Amino acid sequence: MTEHRPDDHGKDSLLGRIVAQLCELTGTRAAWVVRVDEAAGTWAVDVGSGPGSPPDGLVAAAVRDRAPVQVVDAATGHVVLGVPVRRGPRVVGACVVASGGGFSPVDRSLAVLLADYAALALADHGSLAGRPLTEAVRQELAWVEAAGAVRTDLVTVGSGTLDAERAEEVFRVLQEALVNVVAHAGAGRVQVGVMHGPGTVTVLVQDDGRGFDASRHGGLHEAVSGARLGLGAMTARARRLDGELEIDSGEGRGTLLRLTVPCGGPGPAAPGRPRPSVLVAAVRPVVRAGVVRLLQLGAPELGMVSEIDLGTEVHDLAEVCRLLGPDVLVVEPEVLADPATGDLAGALDRLARVPDAPAVVLLTPECPDDALRVAVTGGVKGCVGPDDGDRLVDTVAAAGRGETSFGPDQLGRLAAAPRTGGVTAREREVCRLVARGLTDRQIASALSISAKTVEKHVGSLLRKTGARNRTMLVGFV
Repeated sequence: MTEHRPDDHGKDSLLGRIVAQLCELTGTRAAWVVRVDEAAGTWAVDVGSGPGSPPDGLVAAAVRDRAPVQVVDAATGHVVLGVPVRRGPRVVGACVVASGGGFSPVDRSLAVLLADYAALALADHGSLAGRPLTEAVRQELAWVEAAGAVRTDLVTVGSGTLDAERAEEVFRVLQEALVNVVAHAGAGRVQVGVMHGPGTVTVLVQDDGRGFDASRHGGLHEAVSGARLGLGAMTARARRLDGELEIDSGEGRGTLLRLTVPCGGPGPAAPGRPRPSVLVAAVRPVVRAGVVRLLQLGAPELGMVSEIDLGTEVHDLAEVCRLLGPDVLVVEPEVLADPATGDLAGALDRLARVPDAPAVVLLTPECPDDALRVAVTGGVKGCVGPDDGDRLVDTVAAAGRGETSFGPDQLGRLAAAPRTGGVTAREREVCRLVARGLTDRQIASALSISAKTVEKHVGSLLRKTGARNRTMLVGFV
């Protein structure tokens, strides 16, 4: 590992304070915060105090051992301590401090604590670096998995864009949450969801770790001591984004973090605009009446909430919605899909082509994995049971604002790999390009193969995955 000259961005005020505290720790003037690029095998002093630089080999040893390293500097005779600065499994830097008299266990503990602060400051420089948010999150999760026996899943629902500044802030919140999972949760699995809705982006991070009693510790700012700084930083970022950060945790039941931020595009209805209307379609009258009553009492921000009795005849709900014009359709899958074919994907596609198409919430106590994937692919805003009280109200109200709302359990099932036995590497490449909406000709050009070969790969994918059409293949990427 070689040394590079420090960059201009090294004059960070937080890093400067950390160096000052390292010097105060030992009563010397020699301390440095070093930025590390593990992939390139290089390091550079970002901020330093006093003459010289860290002894040869000290930073490399701290990165290699991923633990504090102590050496005697032959040039000065000082004992020098190097503490790796970690973000989850990655070493992103090192805090180095020299002392004429050595370091006590308390000194070492304080140096490790200061390294936790340095992790935040070092990560503040170019964390996205021009990458799309989803790609950056995938890479972050790969690093989390590399830290140990932690399974990670990522689910994205909907599509949308964040401006560069907001995307950067959202990504940093995700980084903080993942660092807390790796460093403190003792989790075996972490699930991340990124859900786009008109006017909002919602990010969820859920782990199955040890959790903490948030109420006893006073909420976000008084969580477990090791994570306190990260939670405070996340809260501050959410405020800057005019967003909402929620953390639900309990001892022994893991932690769920939910960040919702506004973004470009149509948002919630402004005062004076018509409130969203809701149409409920279910087979049993008692279910329809119960859902209508629940929404009328629990979601006063909604407009007219009505039910439709389709009787025993087969109706095309796309035509019904064309005539009635609801903003939200709350419907049982068996009512929406043609009972003769059960083609839910086709029914959703017909609804999507209706002028001013309604937002769809599927009303079902249990949504099988294949139906859940079809629902997400078809633009459904949520799947919830008629007896699921508050969640039903929240999901329909969110759909009225144009937002997507799937529970963490559903995100986990979406993230689980579908059964795609025998799918080849080339077929996976084709599937990913199909999911991006490319035509056969465009895929052929991208992969330097013929359009006829692409057709054969798509046909093979449909047989192997059980998908009924190209649209459903999106759920198998």
